[in-house]
Amino acid sequence: MNKKFIILSIIMLMPLCLTQDISVEQLLAHNKWSSQNQRVYLNDDEKLYRQTVFFDNLQKIKEHNSNPNKTYSVRLNQFSDMTREEFVEKILMKQDLIDNYMKGNGQYNNANNESQMNSQNHTLAASIDWRKKGAVTSVKNQGGCGSCWAFSAAGLMESFNFIQNKTLIDLSEQQLVDCVIPANGYPSRGCDGGWPANCLDYASKVGITTFDKYPYYSHQYNCTVNVKDTNNGFKLKKWIVIPNTSNDLKSALNFSPVSVRIDASSWGNYDSGIFNGCNQSQISLNHAVLAIGYDEKDNWIVKNSWGPAWGENGYMRLAPNNTCGILSSNVQITA
Repeated sequence: MNKKFIILSIIMLMPLCLTQDISVEQLLAHNKWSSQNQRVYLNDDEKLYRQTVFFDNLQKIKEHNSNPNKTYSVRLNQFSDMTREEFVEKILMKQDLIDNYMKGNGQYNNANNESQMNSQNHTLAASIDWRKKGAVTSVKNQGGCGSCWAFSAAGLMESFNFIQNKTLIDLSEQQLVDCVIPANGYPSRGCDGGWPANCLDYASKVGITTFDKYPYYSHQYNCTVNVKDTNNGFKLKKWIVIPNTSNDLKSALNFSPVSVRIDASSWGNYDSGIFNGCNQSQISLNHAVLAIGYDEKDNWIVKNSWGPAWGENGYMRLAPNNTCGILSSNVQITA
């Protein structure tokens, strides 16, 4: 980085340094982070506010990582100039959509949904990771659109397609964002949030095309899918709801990855390790990811959609049992 630019940045931020007891080390950290994340703000007031939020998050990260009792580490990333409340509002699903779901307005109501499956009477593997089997596509980035539900569902279909047809292709999240909508009979709302189960029902009827034919734009547009294109994509036949127990999720993961809904309110700055930082007494299922396995200690392995720079190359390890509500709302393709 240009040395003159660094010095100039420090000089410009010295008033902030003096009024808020900010160190040169913190200023350099902000300058480096801002350059890496290509931050551009509307005006000086917003820039000053975002710097203040950044320094607060930087201090929290330092305190967290210095605590030897923590089982996971945190770090700076693309969300580090957001407060936790802003992160929840901008990146996760909208609360009113979640509230309607909890009232029953978004419950599964799909013709191709089978009855819930009980735990299978077969020996479970000590650990499983579908990445090692070549069944998981690369980590994507949903951007500023709350389309996690589409990424979770597309990832599920990509993996099942590989298991069934031995071909790994990227499917179109944008098609799901644009087409799994109220006008087509689904309560999902594009960048405000939605339900992976709606995607599965839609794909069982229409099919889903490939990413290259219908690429992702991080916004919701009109549904423009050409049904002929879905012939080269994927069309599922059946799917199930997984019962809410650890054994049932482990059993399902021995068959294929699983689309899961969780509370990601405290996930923003996750870096690595076994995450157990959710408030288990107040779970809001505001995010969807793809569970792709578990390790020898029963920690869940999940694929996120915030890009490979987040977490463990785009993945997270969650503590066992119902951490962050991972057992609450899960679906899997069976045919």
